[in-house]
Amino acid sequence: MLVLLMLLFGAVVEYLARQEQQRNDMLLVRETTESAARLRALLEMELNAPLQLSQGLVAHVQALSGKASAEDFNTLLPNLVRQGKHIRNMGVAPGNRLTYLYPLAGNEAALNLYYPDLASQWPDIEQTIRSRKAKLSGPLELAQGGRAFVYRIPVYLHDGSYWGIVSTVINVDDVWRLMKQQAQQLDVGVALRRAGGENWGDMLFGEILNFQAPAVVLDLNIAGAHWQLASWPLLQADSLSGWFRLIGWSTSLMLVLLIAGVFRANQRWKDTSKAFEQNEKYYRTVLDNVDDAIVVLNPAGQIHTFNNAAEQMFGYQARQLRGLPFQILFPQPPELQHGRGAQELTAQRLHGETLQVELLQTQIQLQDQTLQVLLFRDITERKRMEKLKSEFVSTVSHELRTPLTAINGALALVTAGAVGALLPAQQQMLDIARSNADQLINLVNDILDMEKLQAGKLSLQPEQQLLLPLLQQALQRHSALALSRQVKLTLEAAIAPDLTLFIDGSRLLQILANLLANAIRFSPPHSTVHLRALLTGDVVQLMVSDEGPGVPVDFIPRLFEKFSQADSSDSRLQSGSGLGLAICKELLERMHGTIFYQPAEQGGACFYCELPLQAAPAATAVQQQELS
Repeated sequence: MLVLLMLLFGAVVEYLARQEQQRNDMLLVRETTESAARLRALLEMELNAPLQLSQGLVAHVQALSGKASAEDFNTLLPNLVRQGKHIRNMGVAPGNRLTYLYPLAGNEAALNLYYPDLASQWPDIEQTIRSRKAKLSGPLELAQGGRAFVYRIPVYLHDGSYWGIVSTVINVDDVWRLMKQQAQQLDVGVALRRAGGENWGDMLFGEILNFQAPAVVLDLNIAGAHWQLASWPLLQADSLSGWFRLIGWSTSLMLVLLIAGVFRANQRWKDTSKAFEQNEKYYRTVLDNVDDAIVVLNPAGQIHTFNNAAEQMFGYQARQLRGLPFQILFPQPPELQHGRGAQELTAQRLHGETLQVELLQTQIQLQDQTLQVLLFRDITERKRMEKLKSEFVSTVSHELRTPLTAINGALALVTAGAVGALLPAQQQMLDIARSNADQLINLVNDILDMEKLQAGKLSLQPEQQLLLPLLQQALQRHSALALSRQVKLTLEAAIAPDLTLFIDGSRLLQILANLLANAIRFSPPHSTVHLRALLTGDVVQLMVSDEGPGVPVDFIPRLFEKFSQADSSDSRLQSGSGLGLAICKELLERMHGTIFYQPAEQGGACFYCELPLQAAPAATAVQQQELS
């Protein structure tokens, strides 16, 4: 049975390992395909940009009905070359003779070139003229030396007559170098070959072997040039199948050994039980074989039993403590309450040394007596590690906040135009970078606040403050966010204008900021987020409600726990650290308040904050403010 069980478990392990390997292979193919698509997009963008500049020059010639002057070309060509990327030169050939060329330096051999005289290139040029479409040719051997791609655009005037050709020479090496750099950043290889015409299959970049599995091959069409791009992974993704097998088979073996051990232990139990004639002897044997320190007290609170682990922990011999009060084990003795649960205390050794312990108390019945059982577990090392972790997180957070603030400030200056005008693409990328920097700063601030709260180092400065201006200020701060999400903000304050609370105003604003920001982010467009204030007896209740999807029922019990998020996947739509609500709860408790959640009546989420009133309320006045 044990062998069959192990084989059955092993079969399950092998199945899971193969599934993991297949998933890993599919993931690798998907990532490689995404990388290939990005490389293709990069190549299309880099090669299409010069074509668009050339089209502008063609449009200029057509607008002048072919009567553009030499001065026009001598002005336009330098400007277009400077705007383009990878452009080696740009030329204009009225009547198929290359008359205008920029830059001329290094390209003198190509000036006044008559295209029909190019025996190797004229058939392709003639076909381009007949097709009346721009075409990318190459790589070609140039008359001025070297190899390059050439965009040729036939120019036809509005009356249908043929005028000449506008050509743009692209530096092949620049394009290949850019492709290599991008491929290295994506950890993939890249190769290109022709995919049409008489030279189908000719390699432009890389080797023919690069188009075999596991390479991903994509078609690429640029201005009449038909290519194929191949991309393959340079690094193999880590697969967990090997670990599955190792852990699975190890677990299977351990399970078999455990079951065998259980059978053997059960047999030993039967044999040993027969040898015990008294419950006390059996009880003592069990205690002495437990790793945790166990101290049994008689009904008078005196030490009755002290096991071996307790002797090692406290340094006493059992005979030294028998009959003494249990308080000798603590510098500050706790009150024993049955069913209280585990509590962390400071214990004291024989020579006065202290240690951190976790104490669990229970009761047993022995010979018609109720005995208290104290179970001690040494947590000194665990506490030390928790302190180190807390100090590490705090230090890292502090070290991150300074450079992040500097980065965010620099991004703000650049996006504001401090270094000059930005292209739309540059502005978009900088906006994305600044948004992510803001998110990182908020995350670091949340971590620091939580660490300070847990360490008792976050000081609050409560004072009597008017509540209504704080509520109005909270809404005003979030009006821009609400406007960007097309969400309306409303304030309904059924309180006296001069109502004051003994609170830390900045921390209350922090709490409302978290609740309002969450409500706005999860609200659909054209919905309303409500902030309400209501005086009930000697308690002021603040409510923030929205019309969003609400909180999943199964997540509500963990809503105010640290790092809790209803959607914790990598693909979640809303960002956040999972600390905001936990910080709100801690801050409110330090201001003698509470926070809780319940679904809103009209659908959505509703959070309630209750704060005690320590001053007599004045006459109630209902005010409503609306921001949209």
